Amino acid sequence: MEFCGRRPAHPVSLVTKKPFFSVIIATYRRGEHIRPTILSALEQSFGDFEVIVVADGCDETANAVETFASSKISTYRLPIHSGSQSAPNNFGIARAKGRYVAYLGHDDVWRPEHLASLAEVFERCPSPQVVASGCVYHGPAGSGIYFVTGLLDDEHGAADHFLPPSALAHTRELFDAVGPWPEPHTVSPPVDDEFVLRAVRAGATFASTGKVTVHKFAAGHRYLSYLQPASLEQTAILSTLRDHASASDSNDLLDAAKNQGRYMAMKHHDVEAFGKGYLFERNRSNKGLRTPPLRPLDGKEIIAQTEEPRGLDWHELEHSERPYRWSGPSPKPRVLIPFKGDGPARLKLKVMPGTPPDVLAAVSFDQEGRTVPHVFIGSPSADSVVELEVQLRPDDCSVLGITTPQMFRPSERMQSSDTRLLGIALSDIEVAPL
Repeated sequence: MEFCGRRPAHPVSLVTKKPFFSVIIATYRRGEHIRPTILSALEQSFGDFEVIVVADGCDETANAVETFASSKISTYRLPIHSGSQSAPNNFGIARAKGRYVAYLGHDDVWRPEHLASLAEVFERCPSPQVVASGCVYHGPAGSGIYFVTGLLDDEHGAADHFLPPSALAHTRELFDAVGPWPEPHTVSPPVDDEFVLRAVRAGATFASTGKVTVHKFAAGHRYLSYLQPASLEQTAILSTLRDHASASDSNDLLDAAKNQGRYMAMKHHDVEAFGKGYLFERNRSNKGLRTPPLRPLDGKEIIAQTEEPRGLDWHELEHSERPYRWSGPSPKPRVLIPFKGDGPARLKLKVMPGTPPDVLAAVSFDQEGRTVPHVFIGSPSADSVVELEVQLRPDDCSVLGITTPQMFRPSERMQSSDTRLLGIALSDIEVAPL
């Protein structure tokens, strides 16, 4: 096992004080984009903690963590990519020195008072075994979607409501009692859901801070998030938290979630019918960790619309004479191009007939931050085709970004005549080398 952290310059005393918290950060493919997350941990007002970063396989993320000049951080690389947070979490906990274990997702951000709020609850009498903080789930950037979970009370309990790891801390003894995080192919629920439910069934005592101190940017809501990692959202919220000492920003998002009917609405689901590992594999595909076989583009190919999940970028498949998918709550959905090459390729995206001209005029395209010129061929009453050029990669999939007017299908517009609320619906995509 490779240890990546800084070793102490002076001999360590035989008697050392155990930290209050051991913060476990499981990470994979974040690279430099993990920096806002690490900073949010190091800038906690409660300073009695250690941070254990465990890279799930040898990638560049551990190198980025090592640039932080902090004795609080220890960094490790697992030699093999396990595919989930379970193995890194178990590895980190085995090396944890703290009285309590806290988790921080590698793309999430804590408010400065997060650990202080958890510690306050743990110090109460009687002390709970698990403490949850309030957590805001951010929908894709620009979607205006916010969920809130973690605010447990008499009405909302851990047996019913999903609690993301970034909002959780528990005693070390609980881990020893209920056992390790599960291998993802051995359980039907997501591993974080299964771990919490196992604690519930074991009779663990839960409490809540009653405060929103976590901002979560769920990878599963962002199609291809591991294929194209980003941190603009995390950097922006960290800047906001630094500029505003009060909790007014979190309260605004809390009110938004309540108005949207998304307050404490994330519940455990009965997923046993799916079979062990099924949801895990689907989510890997959604995040871009499992892509179709990469093939050289030797001639014209068709990318058909299929049923696999695509986060909040695209709605489910619409079955008709020619199946299509509407862009979803993300105003910047992405299209995966599973072909490789050393030069440009021409794409023809077939748009659902009847799309209003002002909607078509509002759509734009980009690839890796570069605007991609395009032309529309056809008319609103017949098949419309968007034609453009993309640059293929020699050894990986390519991704086309689309900026849409908004995100609603006609059935969701509630009789509104404002066509700016329409997204875009795509059928087959033709790709050919140039």
